[in-house]
Amino acid sequence: MNLQEEMSSLVEEYKSSGLTQKSFSEQKGIGFHKFNYWYRKLRDEQSRGATGFMPVRTQGSSLPAETVEVVYPNGVKLRVPGGDLSLLSNLIKLY
Repeated sequence: MNLQEEMSSLVEEYKSSGLTQKSFSEQKGIGFHKFNYWYRKLRDEQSRGATGFMPVRTQGSSLPAETVEVVYPNGVKLRVPGGDLSLLSNLIKLY
């Protein structure tokens, strides 16, 4: 079991425990801040969807129709040919 799976399991256990995050993390021998980080991280992933993909918004652009712009959550923007689906797939998987 990797760390993300382990923390996901603990977060689910916490949700049904009725305890505060501080009490739960103390009982499990985990630092409060570490547990809180994983709780927020997993909650945010669930709110975006299990895949971690972010919604794509289309808007008027000066880019040619055959160009696709990929914008990562950290602000990095990439412009790639829209017809190259394997390249787009690989770029999405990189993040």
